[in-house]
Amino acid sequence: MRALPILLLAAPAMAQDISVQNPRAYGWWLGDELVQQVQVTLPPGAALDPASLPRARAVDYWLDLRAVERQDDGNRISLTLRYQNFYAALEPSTRQVPHFPMRLMDGSRLDLPGFSYVTSPLRPILAPSRPDQLQPDPPYHLIDSRPTLMRLALSGVALLAGLLMLSRHQGWFPFHARAARPFTRAARRLRRLPEPEARRSLHRAFDAAFGRVLIGADLDRFLAQKPQFAPLAERLRGFFAASDARFFGAGSAPDQDIAALARDLGAIERGRR
Repeated sequence: MRALPILLLAAPAMAQDISVQNPRAYGWWLGDELVQQVQVTLPPGAALDPASLPRARAVDYWLDLRAVERQDDGNRISLTLRYQNFYAALEPSTRQVPHFPMRLMDGSRLDLPGFSYVTSPLRPILAPSRPDQLQPDPPYHLIDSRPTLMRLALSGVALLAGLLMLSRHQGWFPFHARAARPFTRAARRLRRLPEPEARRSLHRAFDAAFGRVLIGADLDRFLAQKPQFAPLAERLRGFFAASDARFFGAGSAPDQDIAALARDLGAIERGRR
């Protein structure tokens, strides 16, 4: 870095001190950022016209002014100008950054000085290519995937076991050939049936569970064979009495919620009650 104290006389009664730190004069390449720092000391009562400050812009096809930073300290103004070099040099070349004119509020002129720098090519244009210029591959190490594969296998086994348990519980393949769950199937089916068909559907479920046609007189034998349904004994007797009254006109019985009875029978059948 080098400092350039400069005294400018912009008007007979107005003087400004400018101190500049320019980037180094050489050793720049394509894409580098160059920073110029400027300090302007104004006389008492003087003020800088903010509209005249340099703005971020393309200075030339090979140079951009990327940012301008300003700090005020009384009558001292500090400016930081950040340039970026886009000159793709084929050989070392000197680039000249122009000065920037600014104004004070009284109309007098103030110039920010430019600077020059030398930019160089990234590699010699005519340098021959040789095999020894190839860079070796960066070192690498293999990631041990065995723990991940083990966790994946255990997760698959757990998923398969869960599916098998669910299939067995629901009577899906490959357990569809096991003992049927007639009450569970009837509970699903009779939800869409009117009362007479729903009642008949539940009777067919009793027949399937008993192994033959089940009538009200055989209900005690059914409960003896399948004691898990004993908690529903009174409701079952009411169901068979209502069926006798409905189909054969044998007495009368109060109406029942057949769907609820079928759901409770299915829950016991599946071991949920």
